[in-house]
Amino acid sequence: MKCKRVISAVVCLAVVAGCAAGFTGCDNTEKDREAISKVIDDCADAFRDDDAEAFLELTCWDEDDKDYRQIEEYMNYSIDEDYRECYDLIFDTIEIDYDVDDIEVNSDKASVKVKYEIIDLSEVDFKVANLNLNFKDAVKDTKETSSIKAKIDFELEKGEWKIKKITNLDKLFAFVVMINPPEYVPTPVPDPTETQPTVTDPTGTQPVTTEPSETTPTTAFADSYDKAVKAFIEILEQNRDAIWAVESTFGIEPVGLYDLDGNGLPEFFLISDDGNEYSATLHIYEYNEYAGEAIEIITSPEFITQGQASSFMLYLTDKELIVTYTYGESYYLHVSTDMYALGEREGGIHRWDLCETYAREIVTDYDPETDTETTTRLFYHNSGICTEEEYMPAMKDFTARTVISLHQKFVLSSNDPEYGLLSKPSNRRYNYTTMHDYLESLIA
Repeated sequence: MKCKRVISAVVCLAVVAGCAAGFTGCDNTEKDREAISKVIDDCADAFRDDDAEAFLELTCWDEDDKDYRQIEEYMNYSIDEDYRECYDLIFDTIEIDYDVDDIEVNSDKASVKVKYEIIDLSEVDFKVANLNLNFKDAVKDTKETSSIKAKIDFELEKGEWKIKKITNLDKLFAFVVMINPPEYVPTPVPDPTETQPTVTDPTGTQPVTTEPSETTPTTAFADSYDKAVKAFIEILEQNRDAIWAVESTFGIEPVGLYDLDGNGLPEFFLISDDGNEYSATLHIYEYNEYAGEAIEIITSPEFITQGQASSFMLYLTDKELIVTYTYGESYYLHVSTDMYALGEREGGIHRWDLCETYAREIVTDYDPETDTETTTRLFYHNSGICTEEEYMPAMKDFTARTVISLHQKFVLSSNDPEYGLLSKPSNRRYNYTTMHDYLESLIA
C-alpha cells in the first residue's frame, strides 16, 4: 500500500509539472477555446465595421494569398459615396453564431463550424436602396435574417491563434455588388450634356472600320431619318416611368441608338422595368419607312433580374446580334446567350431571326460536414446538353467577330469566353433625360 501511495504521488507531480510546462490537456484546451472565441468575435466586429485591415490582422494570410485578395475585393469594394451608407447598414447586421464547446483543438490546429447571420436581403426593397432614400428604415423594418453555414480553421502562430481558412464568404458578401454593380466601359467617353455643343453621334451610321464600302446605305425617303427620330421620341416618352425605374433600381443608363443592319437608319433600344422592380426587359425597335412607324423587332424578357449575378451583354458581329444575360448568385450562375441572325428585308424592315441559344451553368456547393467544395459546370446548346469543347469555341467565335459592344454590365474574367469583348469598341448609352434631349436636337 505504501508503495502505491508513493507511485500515485509521483504521477500527480508529473501531471502538475506537465500542466505547468504547457502540455496539451489539463486546462489549456479551455484557454485555447477562449482565445479562439475572441478571434471569432473580433472577426464579427471587423465584418460589421467593414474593416478589411482589422480582419486580415486576425489571419495568417500573405498579400499574395487568394483569400487575402478576396477579402480586399469584398470589403474594399469601390463604390459611389451615395451608396456607402447602404453597404454599411447591411454590414452592420452581420453576426457569427457558434458554440464555444464546439471548438475542436488539436495541438496547434483548431476548427469550428459556425453560422453567419445576416439580414434577409430578399425582404429588402432594393429600389429604395438604389435611391438611397429611407434605406435605414427599410433595413430596420426587415426583421428576418438568413443563415449561412460555414467553417473556420485556425492555426497557432507565434503563440497567437490566427484564422487559417474561412469558408462561404462569397455567400455572406453576396450583397456587395447587388446595390451598385460595376459596369465595365472599355473606352471612356465624354459626358453628353447640354453644355457640350459637339456631341459624337451615337447612332452608328458611320462605318465601324476604315475599309471603303462599295455601296453607301441610303434611305427610301429623304425625311425618313427625322421621322424615325420622332417615332423613337414617342416610344421613349411612353416608357418614361419604366426607364426611370431601371435607372434607379439597377444603376445603369438603359437607352441607346445604333444602326444594326447598316441601312442608314439607327435602331433604338431600351431596357424597361417589368413593373415588379425585380426584373427588366430589353426592347429593340426599327423604323419602318413604308409604314411610317417604329416596329419592335426583338424582345428579351427578364434581360436583367435582381441579384448578384444580374449581368448582361449586348453585342454585334458582322451578321449576328448576341444577347447574353445571367441570373443566380456567385455559387449558382446561369448564363444564357441568344443569337439573332440578320434575315431578309420584309415589309420595309430587316428581320432578325432567333437561330441559336446557348447556356452555361456554374454551381458551387460547400459541405461543412466534410469541409469540401464541389464545382459543377454544365453547357447547353438549343435546349440540349452539349460539351464544353462545343460551347466555348462558339462563344469565342462570336467574341472574335464582334464589331461593337452595344451595352454591357458584366464583370468579365479571363475564364469567360467573352473576355475579348474588353478590347472591342463600345457604343454609348444614355439615361432617359439625356437621350430625350439628344433626339430632340436631331430633328431638322
